Amino acid sequence: RGDRQAGSPGDAIEGCHARQVPKGRRVTASAWSTLPDAATVWSSTDRALEMARAVLGSADAPVGLTPKQLIWRKNKARLYRYTRSQPATHRTPIFLVLPLINRAYILDLRPGASFVEFLLGEGFDVFLIDWGAPGDEDRALDVSTLVTRYLPRAAKAIQKVTGESGMTVLGYCIGGALAACFAALHPEATRNLILLTAPIDFSDAGQFGRMTARDTFPVDSVTDTFPIVPGQMPDIGTKLLDPKASYVGTYRQLWDKLADPKFDVRGWQAMYRWVNDSVPFAGAAFRQWIVEFYQENRLATDSLEMDGRPVRLADIRCPVLNIAASRDPIAPRPTTSVITKRVSSDDASEIVIEGGHVGIVVGRMASQNLWPRVGAWLSTHD
Repeated sequence: RGDRQAGSPGDAIEGCHARQVPKGRRVTASAWSTLPDAATVWSSTDRALEMARAVLGSADAPVGLTPKQLIWRKNKARLYRYTRSQPATHRTPIFLVLPLINRAYILDLRPGASFVEFLLGEGFDVFLIDWGAPGDEDRALDVSTLVTRYLPRAAKAIQKVTGESGMTVLGYCIGGALAACFAALHPEATRNLILLTAPIDFSDAGQFGRMTARDTFPVDSVTDTFPIVPGQMPDIGTKLLDPKASYVGTYRQLWDKLADPKFDVRGWQAMYRWVNDSVPFAGAAFRQWIVEFYQENRLATDSLEMDGRPVRLADIRCPVLNIAASRDPIAPRPTTSVITKRVSSDDASEIVIEGGHVGIVVGRMASQNLWPRVGAWLSTHD
């Protein structure tokens, strides 16, 4: 039975088959002596029901509960300011730039597992841009437009409500690449730049780089077929980085954890909901991301242009904090390590946190490892 958990429904069924009595043979008590007792059978059945409830109930898991106010909008994008019960004690606002293909509540997953909640508790004024879900009418929306027309207007809205000309721009994953482009084009608005597991140099992009290589990935066929690329497509690509863990390990681990009375089912449901809550990718943005970033590596080679303007990492002169995960197949170290060497800032540092792409942000150790270190850096760069 290999790695099957003792006491699982499969064990009960297998035990019954193992003790079938040949035709014509008398049934004796000893023939059935190794059958599992009723308590074991019912216990495994109860756990199976708990597992089904955990998975099926995840779609309704409460997430993104920190109160916030809408202060600006453009098309599907929304800029929120998180509500504070007391005035901020730090003057520099924080502008969170999220990935295009993930729901924004990852940084405000649930009470106790919320980076936003932590930042508010540290006395910061926190803003977040939620890109929303594009529709067919957004097929021509590309990355350049988001960087040159959306982010600057959102930044102006932050400046207007806070009275501060500069802000800390913090970008997560793809949002980090967008934040770096924004900082290079708008140094006047960027007081600090924090990149969180953000791919910048795609010359060695790991398995994702091989999946999206020019002679492998038919990006034109994909965008011609799907004006809005379904969220499931990048999601499948991510899960194929480790298919066993993604498609089998998730549920095997859940089965094991349900045996622990201290297991936080609600926390598991919140994360499971986010992992499977994919956002569509506007066709033009998807094509630009694959071609100009992954295949042609324009950002790292100083050949990227947006709205007729060159995007140069050397134009970033503000303090920079680069945060990378030690085990990150989505943004492996070769993609994240270049930024501190390429900016012109005299204050560029890097932190490598033990863990994975998402785990270092909202995992059970995030509040002890990542959050305090970011908070300390922010406090000295206010």
